[in-house]
Amino acid sequence: MIEDNILAILRCPVTKQKLRWATDADKTAKGLPLAETALITMDGSRTYRSQNGIPILLPDSQLEETVATGL
Repeated sequence: MIEDNILAILRCPVTKQKLRWATDADKTAKGLPLAETALITMDGSRTYRSQNGIPILLPDSQLEETVATGL
């Protein structure tokens, strides 16, 4: 898990918004499993999944490719 002081400086690579941990309601709305950890932009427009507790902060097209190839 990311510590709060690190989360405070992370930004969405696309919108440059601050990120926060996705709530169960956010995950349900985005179709993510509740057990999964994810970061979401402050306005909820972009969600970044985590792998092994590390958020994948890549634009959507790269995220899909990375997850599919297992990188």
